[in-house]
Amino acid sequence: MEGIFVALAIPFKNGKLDTESLARHVDSLTKAGVDGFYPFGTTSQGPYLTIEERRIALETIMKHTNKQLIVHVFSFDWNEVVETIRLAERFGAIAISSIPPIYYKPDYETLRRYYTKLSEATKLPIYIYNIPQNTGFNVTPDLVAKLISDGVKIAGVKDSTGDITQIMGHVRLGITVLNGADSTILPALMVGAKGCISAMANVLPEVMRSMFDDFKAGRLQSAMEKQDLIARVRELTRDYPGVDGYYKLVHLLRYDFGTVKEPYLRPLSEPEVQRLRDGLIRLGLKPRA
Repeated sequence: MEGIFVALAIPFKNGKLDTESLARHVDSLTKAGVDGFYPFGTTSQGPYLTIEERRIALETIMKHTNKQLIVHVFSFDWNEVVETIRLAERFGAIAISSIPPIYYKPDYETLRRYYTKLSEATKLPIYIYNIPQNTGFNVTPDLVAKLISDGVKIAGVKDSTGDITQIMGHVRLGITVLNGADSTILPALMVGAKGCISAMANVLPEVMRSMFDDFKAGRLQSAMEKQDLIARVRELTRDYPGVDGYYKLVHLLRYDFGTVKEPYLRPLSEPEVQRLRDGLIRLGLKPRA
């Protein structure tokens, strides 16, 4: 498994999943040449989606792409985790992924039991999604190594720390590593990551595709220039909460797009959107009117 996987933005409109926007988005990203989709993680607002919303989203996604699918399955309700696994299997996912249990900080034994129970619930490969800035818990290479040595079936890690030393540690374990931090995609590839699961791939999929192809072909200067643009556009969203910054970037650079699911998250205000627009112009990009 390698390449550009989109940490898929799943838009809402008037409180309901915006299937029209989602269908157009998946179709456009597929045509842009991404390698696959990663629904129900952070950018998808995954923890806030109901099982029915997850079903509708997967049905919409797979009607508009033939690309690979890795499904994030975490929920606070174990029964919903299992239901999401069944949906992943039904819609042809090649793997599932999950953050560790959150709110109550897990110890090693909690991790071992959780990922063991996941592996018992499916034959699909299992990826650990490590995003300590959101979960409050860092799944280090040492912890992953211990899980593997204790017989837990871990196929890979999506690591969103942006820590290249940690990426290297995961790579040394011989598992598949997918980078989840948009500012370090190219450095992660250079130390052995197989690809990325990227929020910015919603916004600049053609740039992502070209950067990855440049890397594979040894055109490192060109790849570095594209990585720099991706990081600069990503930086425009840092002052805003949640993930609506990505949704607004899609709207500004690509097409009409829905927003986040309220009241768990909030949409950006018009002045905030204008600041995003001004930032894109400063970077030499041309946002829609």
